[in-house]
Amino acid sequence: MVDKARALLKVIRKIPMFYGLGSDHTHMVLQACAFRGVASGECICRVNGRSDEMYILLSGQLGVYNEGQMLLASIAPVAPVGEMGLITGQPRSATVSALCDSNLLVLRKVTFDRLMRSNGKLCVQVYRSVIEAMGQRLGESRAERQRVGLRRTELEGKLSEFAEEVAIGNGSEEV
Repeated sequence: MVDKARALLKVIRKIPMFYGLGSDHTHMVLQACAFRGVASGECICRVNGRSDEMYILLSGQLGVYNEGQMLLASIAPVAPVGEMGLITGQPRSATVSALCDSNLLVLRKVTFDRLMRSNGKLCVQVYRSVIEAMGQRLGESRAERQRVGLRRTELEGKLSEFAEEVAIGNGSEEV
């Protein structure tokens, strides 16, 4: 039992919003969580649904689907699901279902909010970690947009060259 608790504490520390928590605070977060097993195909949350829980995938695999039920991504352990909705209260942005039998830690919003209100130091550290994670995501998104823009410019140039070659090959002087 002690080994399982240690393993779960390590899992909590791997979640970006809980980075930097001391052992007492990590233990408090773990105590606030419930364990849930989900069967393959079981829906965990639906797009536009209430964000009243976050999940930490311990084992198994989850699928992320858009409104049209197209698989957008799969999630492998150890990963959080719904952590931003837990904080913002915004509706779910996707449907998440188990792709195989999976095990989760579940942190309910009411429990999370109570925990944040009852411990100022924990609250500050969690929100600081969330802000840092969001900043990192924004930076990654910005860098990806720049890469896509450069690639687009490169492809447009190649397409223009190709169009000129085709036009010249067909005896046309202008494209």
